[in-house]
Amino acid sequence: MMRTKLIASRGQKSNCDILPTMSKQLKIYTIEDKEEEKVLRKKSLPVKEELFKDPKFQEFLDDLLYTALHSEEQDNVPAGGIAAPQVGRNIRVFYALNYDTDKWQLFINPEITPIGFSKTSTVEGCLSVPNIEGEVLRYRKVKIKYQDKDGKWKTKKFKDINAIAVQHELDHLEGVLFIDKMEK
Repeated sequence: MMRTKLIASRGQKSNCDILPTMSKQLKIYTIEDKEEEKVLRKKSLPVKEELFKDPKFQEFLDDLLYTALHSEEQDNVPAGGIAAPQVGRNIRVFYALNYDTDKWQLFINPEITPIGFSKTSTVEGCLSVPNIEGEVLRYRKVKIKYQDKDGKWKTKKFKDINAIAVQHELDHLEGVLFIDKMEK
């Protein structure tokens, strides 16, 4: 999860109308529990093609977004993103809030490539690392190749806060937390 102090609550309920009423909140794993931290620090596996047609996988995607939209109900901060390892599933899936459109976007099996060499330092926080914030240096512009919920490959470019958000979430899929990259 990535957030900034200035716009953390923007757009938080913008996608509620698209979720099925059966969606449920999943437990958010934190580093405060050593067993949960082991899951958070494990590298995630790619989502296999056959999973895209599995109704249970589609239900998980709905539940993951619902959890991000309702993160405050678990005594946490408003979410700007959420990755599958943060709810105990080590698969390559995350959602990120697009701060330009206030819409949540799903990324499955993402691959990120920096555009240029320019980096920026931003204060980050995380649902899985409660009560800690810190400066992290990340690329200012990135290109992300990913699959949508139907398994179709897509490519998008992001800059500034949206580029930072997708890099933060991708780190979760690699078993890396923002505290591992915090500037000292």
